[in-house]
Amino acid sequence: MGHPKIVLTADRTLMSPYRKLSLATFFGCAPALDPNRKHSSIWYKLLKNQVTPKILFDFICNYTEHVNGVAKYAPYGLRKVEAGLLRDGFKREDVVVAHPDHIEKFIGPETQVIGTHEMDPLGMGPVTMTFTYGRKQISYDEFYCKELHMRINAAKKKTASKAKVIVGGSGTWQYNYDPEKIEEYGLYALLEGELGGIAPEIDGHTGRFFNYLMNGDFENMDPFRKRSDFKVNIKEFERNGRKHHGRFVNF
Repeated sequence: MGHPKIVLTADRTLMSPYRKLSLATFFGCAPALDPNRKHSSIWYKLLKNQVTPKILFDFICNYTEHVNGVAKYAPYGLRKVEAGLLRDGFKREDVVVAHPDHIEKFIGPETQVIGTHEMDPLGMGPVTMTFTYGRKQISYDEFYCKELHMRINAAKKKTASKAKVIVGGSGTWQYNYDPEKIEEYGLYALLEGELGGIAPEIDGHTGRFFNYLMNGDFENMDPFRKRSDFKVNIKEFERNGRKHHGRFVNF
């Protein structure tokens, strides 16, 4: 059995019904780890680096249902992209919305694109920044986003997959302020926009966008040329004496 060409997913905090508890969806903003906690403190002896106990978070943030690893429910933006791909001629077997806990099942040599929906990937949302004292602690949003990308990278390495990892959604702006994560997560491109899916921004152009990705068109696209669809901007950042680069795509 081959692997799908396009895999769409999101991390645990965005794939949970939160036991249908009102306002529990904000629980991802809660601090998960305190990397600066003193080892001599009583809290370290009780919880190590954990702030909000993981067993409590995982109970409230229960996983969404799946069928053989395919998510039964997913963020609206992912479903928009899935529908757009099918509308634009991609076969059903070429596209899957994968459950984050089963992502490895769908990544293989045939996989060409892995797209993730991200709302608060680096814990920079206003509520999260309040709860984590300005990112002095690590939120569950950031914790599980990183876990997802590490699993994707491990699956790619294990299967020798050359799939391009792209991120989209209302949280992609955060990578401008922590560009080291672009390299750490192995991101090929970041789709910027305001509407919040992997990209409702590309509604009506989904097939074209993914064909550009798979054909490598974004690698040679002139950032100064006016186009009717997409513009690529290669951004350079300098942090701690090192330069980092990211390929940002705008519609």
